[in-house]
Amino acid sequence: MLAIVLLAASILALGAWLMHRRAAPAGAAVPDNAWTPEAMRPPPAPAAAAEPSSAAAPFTFDASVIQLANRLAAERLWKLAFTAPLQVQCPAAVTARVRNNIEAMLLVDTVDPKYFPRRPALLPQLLQAVDDPAVRSEKMSRMIAHDPVLTADVLRLANSSRYRLSPTPIETIQRAIVVCGVDALRGMLAAALMLPAFRATRRNFPRLPRMLWERTERAARAAELYAMETQPQDRFEAQLVVLLSALGPLVVYGAALDVFARNPHFAPNGALCVELIGSLAPQMSRRIALEWQTSARLAGALENSPAEPLTVALHVGELLGTLSYLESQTVMSRDDRLEAITAAGIAGESTSRIWAGLTANP
Repeated sequence: MLAIVLLAASILALGAWLMHRRAAPAGAAVPDNAWTPEAMRPPPAPAAAAEPSSAAAPFTFDASVIQLANRLAAERLWKLAFTAPLQVQCPAAVTARVRNNIEAMLLVDTVDPKYFPRRPALLPQLLQAVDDPAVRSEKMSRMIAHDPVLTADVLRLANSSRYRLSPTPIETIQRAIVVCGVDALRGMLAAALMLPAFRATRRNFPRLPRMLWERTERAARAAELYAMETQPQDRFEAQLVVLLSALGPLVVYGAALDVFARNPHFAPNGALCVELIGSLAPQMSRRIALEWQTSARLAGALENSPAEPLTVALHVGELLGTLSYLESQTVMSRDDRLEAITAAGIAGESTSRIWAGLTANP
């Protein structure tokens, strides 16, 4: 009888142990103290889920603050391009006349087509290719191969320090697709399509188109890296909105030079050009986007819509691209750059990763 009782007790104990093992997570070992009185106490009620920490988010900032920081950095870029003093140094009457003439040329319902760059012929196809996941690399290659100049520009970008990942030169579009990927190639193609607008030569301030293009290349790459941190599906659109934004300063620049040319007794004034670009260029970029019939998202970003994520990508990209260019020209120190990033409210690990990707292999 005693043997039966002991056998029954053993069976019950074994069953309890097996039930405990089954309740434990798969692969988890049962701790040595699983059977102690302390371990057998009921577990405490689960605490309320903690709110996500803002410090853990990739980016937390005030969009208006970063927009202001971007504008201030851009002013330094324009002043470098025009070698301009801090203040407009010409009579107020002259300044007002030049400004009124430029506004009369640009702030009208129909702007003279010579001031607006033509929409690249392949841009609609490129936008369609982005929206259509069925578009393969072979079609992208054929789009590019029809234009030898475009092919050369795409390959130049593919071999630049911002995209080239191997020491072996990239000599064909097919190789560029293999090394950089279709997504990166779309961005490079968009940049190559825009490049002719920045090649126009002007007698006065010839540095601006060249300097603006180099800054824009950096800014487009920074916007792409930002999108990859936050909205990877937007990496192409983030680049494209930066490229569109850069066209506005070119429009104002061309109009200003024409006004100075028509009035030879007015000496071209760099500081006035800086002021006019700051006030008129954003409107011109929006006008171009509408005339080119780009997407509502791109237009919304250029309108600074707070509901459009591309708005932030635009300002982050332009700010980091401008700071990168100014630092490369020793116009800004590393400490100045870090201070500007902190003032913009975007200092953190995500921005550090973007900066590392932007400045890798200089």
